Amino acid sequence: MKPQNGKRAKKRFSFYRVLLPQKGDGKKLILYKTVSLIAVCVFFGCALYLVWDLVVLPAAADTEQQDIKSVYYAESSETPDAGDDSPASGTPERDEQGRLVRFLELQKINPSIVGWIKVPDTVIDLPVLQADAKDPEFYLTHDYRGRYSGYGSVFVDARCSVEKGKSRSIVLYGHSLNSGRMFTQLDRYKSLDFYKKNPVFTFDTVDSQSQWKVISVFLTNTLPEQGKPFNYMKTDFQDDSDFLNFVYQMRIRSLYNTGVGFNKDDSIVLLSTCSYEFKDFREVVVARKVRGGESGEVDVSGAAYNGRAVYPDCWYAKHGGKKPVWPETYEEAVKKNLLSWGEGI
Repeated sequence: MKPQNGKRAKKRFSFYRVLLPQKGDGKKLILYKTVSLIAVCVFFGCALYLVWDLVVLPAAADTEQQDIKSVYYAESSETPDAGDDSPASGTPERDEQGRLVRFLELQKINPSIVGWIKVPDTVIDLPVLQADAKDPEFYLTHDYRGRYSGYGSVFVDARCSVEKGKSRSIVLYGHSLNSGRMFTQLDRYKSLDFYKKNPVFTFDTVDSQSQWKVISVFLTNTLPEQGKPFNYMKTDFQDDSDFLNFVYQMRIRSLYNTGVGFNKDDSIVLLSTCSYEFKDFREVVVARKVRGGESGEVDVSGAAYNGRAVYPDCWYAKHGGKKPVWPETYEEAVKKNLLSWGEGI
């Protein structure tokens, strides 16, 4: 037995001697062992990082989302109402001030939870947080409980308000991630077929349950060297014309034409996330609120790719072609009968 133990001890010693520098090793051998040891450490470090990033963090994020969903959907059997809380298959419970009770429960967890967004055929079924002007990017790196998270949260631009009548245009931000969580699957809207199957999503707030019809999906740049950036994050409008021209600019940039009508009395929500065609590119999905008394159904039979979509200058520099020329204003385009969706001036 002693010889066997000695052999095992010798083998263990030989293993460490191969890996670790030993007294009597030459300079070249010490250098070789040092480099090898660093390589082994880097390998295991990368492996641990990948496990953490691709397994541990996603699992933890999924658990967190299931927890908040269990609160939001607790004892709920109703479906989203069409338009402004018109009757559906069930009536959501409200308090004396008309606020949806389910949101009051969410706000016990975090008062900054002001909405809930659900996009069909995606994992997007998430709480929406209100950003604060003092720290507008806080929820880029924090979850709905206010704890640090690389996944961040879906959140409302600090300049916007989801309260009725306060903001014509509401901008929501969310990360696009390798794990596929948060707003990553918005990239499915780059496909016309996906749009045709999912032309409507829900975005509920403390005040109302609402459906939203997609009216534009466009790609845009943020870096001036790629062309003059389009300010899709605009939230204040001088008048109806200013608002209609803002929507006009987003629709002529759309990857496809949805045909969904639009007028000055509509309100919109923009879902913004990163896109990777170019550095710091953005994909934006734009939808208008289903009007009171309007059907939540969309006739997608006429939807088609937009052969005159306007892209940033860098797009044409890489792919060729010429930027389409559109009338400068919405009003001019309406007078020339160039819009299938404009409902007057």
